[in-house]
Amino acid sequence: MTAPHSGWHLPAFVSELTAEVTPLELGTRRLVAVRDETGIRVFDADCPHRGAHLGYGGRLADGCLVCPFHGRRIGLGDTSKRLSVAEHHVLVSGDAVFVRLSDGPDDDRGFTRAIKELADSHPLTAAVSRPMNADPLLIVENAFDIDHFSEVHKVPRVHAMAHRDGDEGELVMEGEFIMASMPTKGGGPPRVVGSRFLARAYSPGVVVTLFGPPGREQVIVTAAVPYEKGGCAVRVAIGVRDEQRDELPLLVQGSERALNEDAVIWERLNPRTTPRLDARDAAVVAYREFCATFPERA
Repeated sequence: MTAPHSGWHLPAFVSELTAEVTPLELGTRRLVAVRDETGIRVFDADCPHRGAHLGYGGRLADGCLVCPFHGRRIGLGDTSKRLSVAEHHVLVSGDAVFVRLSDGPDDDRGFTRAIKELADSHPLTAAVSRPMNADPLLIVENAFDIDHFSEVHKVPRVHAMAHRDGDEGELVMEGEFIMASMPTKGGGPPRVVGSRFLARAYSPGVVVTLFGPPGREQVIVTAAVPYEKGGCAVRVAIGVRDEQRDELPLLVQGSERALNEDAVIWERLNPRTTPRLDARDAAVVAYREFCATFPERA
């Protein structure tokens, strides 16, 4: 897949947008991020005069982008002008910069509301940003691949995992990871230690997961943005409550380790193999059907 799907994407962290003008890649769509007095904004990057990439050498001047090729002043977001570029939806939450290219009535799927609800209690911190030589759809599909949790990540036991449609058109996966059995005093039956797993895919490129014991759940946002020439950029953001901030370094290390474990598999899959899915793959099939409801954008 080189053309990005409609719906939300995570093409950058705030820390990656340090300049006034930064090029972004989202499949075949060339974008440019602009930091001005209003915050971070994202636009199409192709100069309408001759097609130069405004993110490479373009500069802000009087509310316009000056093209690095011929010096034309390109309007930002006012498409009624002959030389202007379209603006796209941006949602900034903590370190995460989410972008949506489309205006379809079904493209949000409740994502904006969910992220804003989590913003105060679980502000997002950038954890991982790395290239991956794999189909970007595999990254979000991971949340719906039940058997890989035990085989790849060595989770002792996965309990009652089931997928369903969400209330706003998102795809939900819920269950429990049984992490350990702790002995109890007096020789009684061991106490089972479990962690809730609740993943919601809001687009083919973004899944938001609540994970952890009750009252101490962390938020993990996993996203994949396709490269035009194949592969993708994978980004993971983590949100925790204020009283858990000291746990962030270990959580970041855990995210990096889990992603490295997945990469060993993802980057060696044979794309020419025809999958022979069975009943255990029902959630994976549901995710692929979910992706098909998001049209691709050239």
